[in-house]
Amino acid sequence: MNSIYYPKGKLLAIRYAFGEAFYEMAKENPQAVVVTADLGGSVNLKKFWDAYPERYYNCGVAETNMIGICAGLAIMGYTPFAVTFGSFIGRTIDHIRQSIGQNNLNVKIVGSHGGVSNAKDGPSAHALEDLAMVRAMPDMAIVVIADPNQLFKAVPAVNEYETSVYLRLYREPLPIFLDEEAPFEIGKANVMCQGDDVTIVACGPQVGFCMKWAEEWASEFSATVIDCHTLKPLDKDTLLASARKTGAVVTVEDHNIHGGLGSAVAEMLVENDPLPMKRVGLKGFAASGAYVDVINAAGIGKAGVRKAVEDVLAMKE
Repeated sequence: MNSIYYPKGKLLAIRYAFGEAFYEMAKENPQAVVVTADLGGSVNLKKFWDAYPERYYNCGVAETNMIGICAGLAIMGYTPFAVTFGSFIGRTIDHIRQSIGQNNLNVKIVGSHGGVSNAKDGPSAHALEDLAMVRAMPDMAIVVIADPNQLFKAVPAVNEYETSVYLRLYREPLPIFLDEEAPFEIGKANVMCQGDDVTIVACGPQVGFCMKWAEEWASEFSATVIDCHTLKPLDKDTLLASARKTGAVVTVEDHNIHGGLGSAVAEMLVENDPLPMKRVGLKGFAASGAYVDVINAAGIGKAGVRKAVEDVLAMKE
């Protein structure tokens, strides 16, 4: 295995691996620059900062200014990565729309601490609407990372992608389940395991959770688990083929139930082949607390997914 990849089973936060992945990519791409709202330490960018200080800009806690600077850098031919908390994306939406979107600029936006992964800091630090907001922006792709090792292929792919991209990271350290052999292509979902009874479409850390739970439930029903790491453009062919094979779909995401993965998959199904489907996501703000306790209380833990699977299996019958 390539030495830059982390060993499977190691506990590591996705946001921590971003810095190493970005450094590896940026060594070969001098046009790549970082503009951050004082989040460099949190996403482990010190190595890049030390090596290329002239390509690292810290705006402080001024996210709207960060987007404006990135727009200017993009006009000059650079590929800027704007790095902030996913929970702060909302305050930048007007600038993303006016400066980046309408001018068709190539800016990569990194939203860290996605969903409730910043669990203990409470609702003000939870990113629950970011995917919905950026999914409504024309010509902006969305990539949601499931595992730290995925970043070593995702970051170069994001850098090379022809349009702006929103890249979502997570805070909580979790066991690594992917290795160097795992494929990654923007717009191409990965089938993690095959089953006949239900298709579980997940993104972010919920991919690893659902793989584990599907294995535990295997004596009762078999599930196909799909890592839909790209919400936009959505991999219609892979998702539709699995949905038609199993006849039932459950989506699982650490995001508000409206406007994210569940909405994207539902829109695709209703236009092509309506099938029994349930969306697992947050329906309100979450409380603060330990990560596992928060996801369970918010309805996106094991019990919430199990209930949705039982519901769609009953709908099939």
